[in-house]
Amino acid sequence: MQVGFYFDQTRCAGCNACRVACKDWHDQPSGSASWMRINYFEEGPFPNVFASYLISNCYHCEDPVCSYICPNEAIEKREKDGIVVVDKDKCREDTPCGIISKEKMGANFLYGESEAPCQIACPVHLHIPAYTALIAKGKFKESLDLIRRRTPLPSVCGRVCLHPCEEVCARKEVDQAIAIEALKGFVADNVSEKPPKRLEQTQSEKVAIIGSGPAGLAAAYDLIRLGYGVTIFEALSSAGGMLAIGIPDYRLPRDILNRDIDYIKALGVEIKTNSPIDMNKGVDDLLKQGYSAVLIAIGAHKGKKLNIPGADLDGVLVGTSFMRDVNLGKEVKLGNKVIIIGGGNVAMDCARSARRLGATEVGVSCLECCDDMPADLTEIDQAREEGIEIYDSRTFTKIVSNNGKVSGVGCLEITGCTFDDDGEAHFDVVGDDEHTLEADTVIFAIGQAPEVGNSGILKVNKMGTITADPETLMLETNGVFVAGDCFSGVASIIDAIASGQKSASKIHRYLQGDVLRVRPIPEIPANEIKIDIPPETEKKDRQPMPLLSASERVSNFIEVALGFSQDAAIAEAKRCLNCAGHLCKDVCPYSAPQFVEEEKARMQKCNYCVDRIDVGKQPICVEACYARALDSGTIEELKSKYGDIKESAGFSYSSSAKPSIVFKPKKK
Repeated sequence: MQVGFYFDQTRCAGCNACRVACKDWHDQPSGSASWMRINYFEEGPFPNVFASYLISNCYHCEDPVCSYICPNEAIEKREKDGIVVVDKDKCREDTPCGIISKEKMGANFLYGESEAPCQIACPVHLHIPAYTALIAKGKFKESLDLIRRRTPLPSVCGRVCLHPCEEVCARKEVDQAIAIEALKGFVADNVSEKPPKRLEQTQSEKVAIIGSGPAGLAAAYDLIRLGYGVTIFEALSSAGGMLAIGIPDYRLPRDILNRDIDYIKALGVEIKTNSPIDMNKGVDDLLKQGYSAVLIAIGAHKGKKLNIPGADLDGVLVGTSFMRDVNLGKEVKLGNKVIIIGGGNVAMDCARSARRLGATEVGVSCLECCDDMPADLTEIDQAREEGIEIYDSRTFTKIVSNNGKVSGVGCLEITGCTFDDDGEAHFDVVGDDEHTLEADTVIFAIGQAPEVGNSGILKVNKMGTITADPETLMLETNGVFVAGDCFSGVASIIDAIASGQKSASKIHRYLQGDVLRVRPIPEIPANEIKIDIPPETEKKDRQPMPLLSASERVSNFIEVALGFSQDAAIAEAKRCLNCAGHLCKDVCPYSAPQFVEEEKARMQKCNYCVDRIDVGKQPICVEACYARALDSGTIEELKSKYGDIKESAGFSYSSSAKPSIVFKPKKK
């Protein structure tokens, strides 16, 4: 038997009698405090405002994730009636649930609102400790479900994210950071998923997105879940933007990328490939075709060259174009000796791809010293294993030629460089002895810019990126927004996803007639979170990522990282210190668990007044409701009385944690 709850939105008058009664029953002072929460939902422009109230205390899911993630096993689902109950004596007792120091953080620190350093550092604020804890419990599907709440690209981010979360991981104070990126990739690879159900379009408006890179895909993912019709226009023959044409297969196989994209498409996002949009008049045309908003997320695909003699010689390539040709399967002639100019991940991708295409001598040369190269350390190490030389701390004077073809790169050694206010570099040169790095091909990988100019509604700034309001992300033309690298300049994949999500939220507010400028929520920087690591914490080595050997991988584009085994993933996840605690709150799809402001706060949530139900009475809120908008009983009884309703304005059912609640929705 499963006891359920019924809420008739059409009868609710918003009087708050239920909330006051609930709090009085639990010996809490009455008033407007919002724990044991009732959410107010409002939509639409004045005067045509739609409003409703939603009880969101606890919906007693069919399979509650909170019941098996609690480190103290304080939460269980009662067999006789399906009610999820909390043992307050166990909550936050034997096993630490949150090790952020309240004393060091000060009086304004609230346990229930705290975030772990890794979550703060993550641009999309993934619930990292929670999905890691689920892996530690062997709950891989639930972990992936939790990751998907905040990102549409778990497979991608499990491979090619710059993982700023790991840089601030508190575990580094004990031994090494948790392998957060690899754990995400593990669940994405090891959960067998069915395609999700197509989402119904509940909003009348449609949104056009230009570009199917990470920013465009992230915006589409959020907008389709908000009920809008979404169409992505992609100029290339395949979706993914730089994910598809900029990253080599040995790091991100195409089938893995397409797995994430297919999930987004299954939700109802339409992706039209081979559909370039003319930036001069095409955006206006989309608005005239009935799209209520347009998002420009075209990335930054135009590679840059240094303005030095010989840069236009035959045999001088640009990294973005080179990688595009490689990923599209085009023939690229390189010769035996290749030099890549640049020190980032694109430079490493070019170098390692050149090695796989048959170049026998490949080098990477850059301004930075080895320790300061912007490329991921793992990429540098793997490149060296593959025989790639690093020529660091150099500035470049010219491309040397022989009979009109490239023969090398002229260089000077430097000890450092500074940039003036105009962005001009000034080098500290070691002597005047220029030397040459021999090469048949030179590939520039020193930066990128959007392929746009000042035309139509677009205005480009001196950095070469599209100009838009930095807060609203809207251009001067109403309804036209921007996201990703074409606005911010080249950033990481996870930053592009975050940018797309922010733009989606602005588009939603715009289409609902709401103000676009909102006051930001103050946030404590990740490096200011004070952690008290338990003294009994044992050192445990980070699980190494299994790799193809260098000899096995240099002649092909097979994926290098082999992924964690199940045992390795669980062992790695168990190293997490769970800095912020309240895992129950983070995994709940309805944000039901709450923590009042008190020392050693215990988890609070609705328990259907189990002691009243045990003696045949209704929950106190049902008795208190003057409008008779609330009812309770077994799910079978409620469905027979009111119908099996699965939708309600302002409420989204979680597909992974179905609640025992029936709604009668108020029509908009």
